Amino acid sequence: MRPLFALPIAVLIAACGSGATPPQPENLCAAPGARCVSAPARDVVAVDGDTFELQRLTDRGTERIRLRLIGWDSPESGNSAACAAEDRLGQQVEVRAKALFDEGQTLTFKPEGTDRFGRTRAHVYLDGSHIGWLLAKEGLSKPWPTESVKPTWCDGE
Repeated sequence: MRPLFALPIAVLIAACGSGATPPQPENLCAAPGARCVSAPARDVVAVDGDTFELQRLTDRGTERIRLRLIGWDSPESGNSAACAAEDRLGQQVEVRAKALFDEGQTLTFKPEGTDRFGRTRAHVYLDGSHIGWLLAKEGLSKPWPTESVKPTWCDGE
């Protein structure tokens, strides 16, 4: 089973290394019986390109769910950036992710546990398209398969 899983990951990494947009990931929420959560896109705030916050009003007040995109990385900005190029891209991805949520209708996500920061790890889709892939089409996200080295945003610096 492992070799069958490794081949698509290797193809994905090779495609991204070449500057090509990776293929759109399968929408795991489209599968019959998938346990996913949907919300209006307007209820989502982009923290950066791979972390989002869903804010919903409930009878107990505002519920906030921090989502960390599974399998994708976006550049950081400010003190978290490793170089000036990453900082510039990090600022761009924050603006673009916010615009995508403003333009979109429905956010759907498939939660898969939490990370060490308490964020819900999730596969996240905007109107049926994977958000990591949408950002990757613009050079603002890269696949980051588990157990692989974190992608770099500082090539040439």
